[in-house]
Amino acid sequence: MIAYIKGEVAHVGEGALILEAGAMGYHVQASTSTLSRLALGQEIQLHTALQIKENDISLIGFLTAEDVQMFHLLTSVSGVGAKVALAIQSTLDASRIALAILTEEADELVRAPGVGKKLANRIILELKDKMKSAEISGEVAPQQIISAGNAGAKQEATDALLSLGYSRSEALRAVMEIALTDMSAEQIIRQALKRLNK
Repeated sequence: MIAYIKGEVAHVGEGALILEAGAMGYHVQASTSTLSRLALGQEIQLHTALQIKENDISLIGFLTAEDVQMFHLLTSVSGVGAKVALAIQSTLDASRIALAILTEEADELVRAPGVGKKLANRIILELKDKMKSAEISGEVAPQQIISAGNAGAKQEATDALLSLGYSRSEALRAVMEIALTDMSAEQIIRQALKRLNK
């Protein structure tokens, strides 16, 4: 339907913004983390998801393709609608959500308003296999969400930590928490070991 909109931020409110594009003002819902990065008059491109309900049509905006793909993943879970998905995405970024699912850490997801332990466990149960292998609606595979950027260095660092006896959960968490896009595998390993040995 509508893959993205390019335009100028005309208004930022609670839970939504107005994006002016082509002499039209689009009311777009967004997570608080997305809204916090916007400024009036800013030219942006928003990736979008269209939600159609019986009495409502909503446009939801995201700054990255990874975020919109994560939104589609989350809303594929029974009991997770747009409101809950945005609450999760307001609390955790895409890589942290992916990591929580892959390492089965329900407590991370429970940090989001409206997400209890039961729902968090359902999200993990329904999405873990998809996060490991399936592609979601196009270009971005779920595994790429946590390895975006310097994927090779992150993978090398993770493998090194596994060879040192750390669990996959420990290794993934340490790498994702400290890895920056311009860091080498050696730098990631050094910083990860410092974190793990605290």
